[in-house]
Amino acid sequence: MNDIQYWEEKLDSFDYEERWNAFLKLVEKAKKGEIILPPPSPRVNLHFHTFFSFNAYGYSPLHVIWKAKELGLSMAGSVDFDVLDAVPEFQRGGLEVGLPFSSGIETRVHLPEFPDKEFSSPHEPGVAYYMGNGFTRLPDKGSEIEQILLSLKKIAQTRNQKVIEKVNAYLGKVQIDYQEDLLPLTPSGNPTERHIVLAYALKSEALIPDEEERAKFWGEKLAMEKEEVKKLFRDKATFYDFIRSKLIKFGGVGYVKPDAGDFPSRSEVNKMIWGLGAIPSFSWLDGTNSGERDPEMLLEFCLANGVETIFLIPDRAWNIPCEEERKIKLAKLYEIVEETKKRDMPVFVGTELNRYGQKLVDDFDSPYLEPLAPHFLESAWVLWGHVVMEMSSRRGYTSDWAKENFSNRRKRNKFFASLGKNTPAEEKAIKQVGEESTSRLLQQFGE
Repeated sequence: MNDIQYWEEKLDSFDYEERWNAFLKLVEKAKKGEIILPPPSPRVNLHFHTFFSFNAYGYSPLHVIWKAKELGLSMAGSVDFDVLDAVPEFQRGGLEVGLPFSSGIETRVHLPEFPDKEFSSPHEPGVAYYMGNGFTRLPDKGSEIEQILLSLKKIAQTRNQKVIEKVNAYLGKVQIDYQEDLLPLTPSGNPTERHIVLAYALKSEALIPDEEERAKFWGEKLAMEKEEVKKLFRDKATFYDFIRSKLIKFGGVGYVKPDAGDFPSRSEVNKMIWGLGAIPSFSWLDGTNSGERDPEMLLEFCLANGVETIFLIPDRAWNIPCEEERKIKLAKLYEIVEETKKRDMPVFVGTELNRYGQKLVDDFDSPYLEPLAPHFLESAWVLWGHVVMEMSSRRGYTSDWAKENFSNRRKRNKFFASLGKNTPAEEKAIKQVGEESTSRLLQQFGE
């Protein structure tokens, strides 16, 4: 291991001071020319999960910032399930290296308006993945907003414990304990389904060190031939997905069917997002589920409920082995983007990185995404412009100030995108975004 690899490994320490020190060491090496960082290119990833929920490679928020700089991204965004723990660290790292940034949250919400429709959470009618983007601060201690945020984590962890009880009962000798086996895998007590899968895989290795015996065990539990399991041991991503689909997801022995109260309401989550000056986003899967087949209906519902942005994972629509499936899903992707354009709705994109093998950034120059890339990039600049305004004066995209000055979404988008394109990720520049700079843009794009 060389010196650079050593410090990059330290970026993922659960000790904040240790990883911040490692980050500064790497930045110093870049300044000295020991590490060559490329100039920014027209590529962004606004959906990096960090180790505060689940990153497949264990990346901390600082490691994500560093990777984004190494890749020459124009902007990076963190997104974590049910927590905002990455916000301060991601912001500090982005400012240190001059990389535009955004931090977000992802959760699932109950949609009582659509009890029979499936959205981005397959086999769970009336439930959808939902996001907030562009957070720049945490809630005040003891506030109602903090209580809503804490409730998201509590709901998710209560559900996880129910899953573990069921899977433990099924697996028999390979059991995990929430406190002893699961929590140590996370830096802030926020394990996800993928942590549960990892914990079971690690526990099986510890309790059944013999590969033949372990393959036999998993073969029996996953209804697979022993030799197939042994092959999967060499492909962790697929192996972990098998465990998750067979044991935890819909149809699995550990699946917990949602009951009333298992997911927060959209209005509760919106109250938290708006209360912290962020932007609600509806998560779109691939357009094939019953709730997504009519994009006009979906987008009009979003706009009627204050959700003016969409978040999607482009890779799901085209990076597919089956040509027929790709043709269908790519057409759906183009359809939803076209409908957002008609309504002047920004579209945020990224790759997640919460599964082994996922890309660090989308292929914006591929023939499949190239026609859509301008809209994705413009939307990213809208988001950065929002972050700048929130940090400088709490006048972001969803603020009363923005609503008063931009009843027209197209003009509002142009204002925030222009501001984003012209404001570097530097504290001094952000602080200078005051009346003088915004008044000029208001004259150009305002009402």
